[in-house]
Amino acid sequence: MSAIFRPATQSLKFVRSFSVSAARSDLNKIQLIGRIGADPTRNEVGDRHVTNYTVATSETRPDKEGNLIKRTQWHRVVYWQAGDWFNKVKKGDQVYVEGTLRYNDYIDKDNIPRTKAEINQTSFKLLNPSRNQAQEEDEE
Repeated sequence: MSAIFRPATQSLKFVRSFSVSAARSDLNKIQLIGRIGADPTRNEVGDRHVTNYTVATSETRPDKEGNLIKRTQWHRVVYWQAGDWFNKVKKGDQVYVEGTLRYNDYIDKDNIPRTKAEINQTSFKLLNPSRNQAQEEDEE
């Protein structure tokens, strides 16, 4: 009899798995390559250090008439550990950021419930400094 007609359970027992780790059912991972929107700010919350900054990502797509439209998205990023990397990062720098997406509910000043999305940074890399920063380093 042809393999096409065999029950799926019979053919599954012969499938080889190349992973030695257990399967994970959930994944919350964000990867961005974009530009720093403003110089990062560092604060202390209790005895913890927190660094906040924004990353802009852009995409270009054609509209209905075929004209290219550039759309920019702004992403809030939070880093909850101490470090001095943020002193080297300036507005306009191109960066790679990896983290998890979190949603925080809050009440605004007009007593309206809101939800804020932010990325809890787990990995960071400076890709290209902004033109202004590169010019300043050349002048020194």
